[in-house]
Amino acid sequence: MKKKLVLFVLAMLFGISIWWILQDNHKMKLSHSTTDSITMNIHTDDDDEKIDWSFYQDTNYILETSITLTEEGIYHLTGTIEDGLITIHTSDNIKLVLDHVSITNSSGPAIYVEEAGDVVIETVEGTTNYLEDGNVYSGYEEDEIGTIFSHDDLTLMGEGTLIVVSNHEDAIVSKDDLKIVSGTYEITSKDDGIRGKDSVHIQNGKFKITSGGDGIKSTNDTDFEKGYVYIENGTFDIHADLDGIQAETKLLIESGHFSITTGGGSSNASTETSWGMWGSNHLSQADSSSAKGIKSGSNLVIQDGIFTIDSSDDAIHSNGSIGIQKGTFIIHSGDDGIHANTELIIDGGAIDIAKSYEGIESTKITINGGNLSIFSRDDGINVAGGNDASAMGRPGENRYSSNTNRTLTINDGTIYVSASGDGIDVNGTAYMNGGTVTVDGPTDNGNGALDYDSGFIVNGGTLYAGGASGMMQGVSNSSRIYNVQIVFPTNYTKDTIITIIDSKENEILSYQSNKSYNSLVIASPKFQKGETYTIQVNGTTDQTFTITSITTSIGSGGGMGGNHPNDMGRPNGMGRR
Repeated sequence: MKKKLVLFVLAMLFGISIWWILQDNHKMKLSHSTTDSITMNIHTDDDDEKIDWSFYQDTNYILETSITLTEEGIYHLTGTIEDGLITIHTSDNIKLVLDHVSITNSSGPAIYVEEAGDVVIETVEGTTNYLEDGNVYSGYEEDEIGTIFSHDDLTLMGEGTLIVVSNHEDAIVSKDDLKIVSGTYEITSKDDGIRGKDSVHIQNGKFKITSGGDGIKSTNDTDFEKGYVYIENGTFDIHADLDGIQAETKLLIESGHFSITTGGGSSNASTETSWGMWGSNHLSQADSSSAKGIKSGSNLVIQDGIFTIDSSDDAIHSNGSIGIQKGTFIIHSGDDGIHANTELIIDGGAIDIAKSYEGIESTKITINGGNLSIFSRDDGINVAGGNDASAMGRPGENRYSSNTNRTLTINDGTIYVSASGDGIDVNGTAYMNGGTVTVDGPTDNGNGALDYDSGFIVNGGTLYAGGASGMMQGVSNSSRIYNVQIVFPTNYTKDTIITIIDSKENEILSYQSNKSYNSLVIASPKFQKGETYTIQVNGTTDQTFTITSITTSIGSGGGMGGNHPNDMGRPNGMGRR
């Protein structure tokens, strides 16, 4: 029997409500909406937990030459096989207890499960055990390659250390479900480190994986209930030529410590034409391989954990949806920091994208909370429909699912964006209902701190958006809080501090960029209609203004930007990259 574990990561987990305020004949109306849920249905195989090993015979065995086990039971193993293997051929359950075991095989696997019920491999506490296969396989099928290879369910556990070296392809392989309960694993593989065709379920353990392919992966692409990776906890140090952790379908991480480097790291960016010449697999733009940090074929949910990712391709990627509840993330990416084809929901956490081509992107993005810091060579936050123009025609480009509901919704959180392209680029409509957003936008006039098609509606929170004025866009007049849009007569440097002083000479708002800029948009609930405010530059009065409408414009010389609800001042998002 398989125990069904149903994990629903609902929209209520990510902050249930989105509120925005519409005005009609000076009356307030509330419109309520909820984010779509991200559902994770994972059916774990827990047959190993139902086995009562006290009823099985326990046999001590000193290894010297190859052995074949055909009877059920517990085999307590010690000793060395210098050129051979352990073969399991039975319809029953077998547990191997490794106690200072060393097995090398020049022409095949070290442990080969030809047939069995459930196989459990346990390492004894305080022991180090060594398994190594050959660089050629003789007498095995093409899909029977792995230092530990099993046709059936495989469980690894124990408190000892297991060193696994693969000279031919993969290190640990199950063609069924692969489960790791505990233990310390040091894996060096020519191709994949850990591969379970139907699933990989890791409850805990310490893992050091160096692989010429993927670090951890599940590959079943014919059964949507299979092909998942489920990690409950553990410590992971993964250096992979290709993806760090990859699930063909769903990927769920509940907690853990993760240090992941892929494709030679972010310095070997997948956005560069030279990408693909690094590593033993010689990636090419034409082939389907990728070097992403964490990757899923459908939905990906991270509930908590500590993540340090240095990836040549996207750091966190899903062909479906991504949900991040909380956790700590330090990301250096040669492409996108976080990319979801369909939808991205961020409920909380500390996310530091220190390097990226584009910071976070999806066809629909909702941020309900958290602390985000994003540095990007192109767009910082990108809501794209179909194939975003900035991603087209370059190595490592991402494709998007069709989505007519292209929206960015910010309900809360502290968000900082430093972008060389557009700071916030929305091929649709943006709604800001709370939180604090600071954008240090582009210094060139071909991009803008804000770039949107249908509107940027601010109903709550505080927004600062500074950058070059050539393609400047402000917030929409349908916003519910007051804003000021300033074009300065000169460029200011990162040492310049802009402060807003109220009529009582109190400082209410302040902005200091990390780059040069000559335009600034500020939206804040501290602005009140009919009130007069003073702009100070480095403590010296520059000019005053009075709030008379939702948008107050100061200065001139901006580009095609506008503050109309449909951004009519910039038809069709002209100038977008």
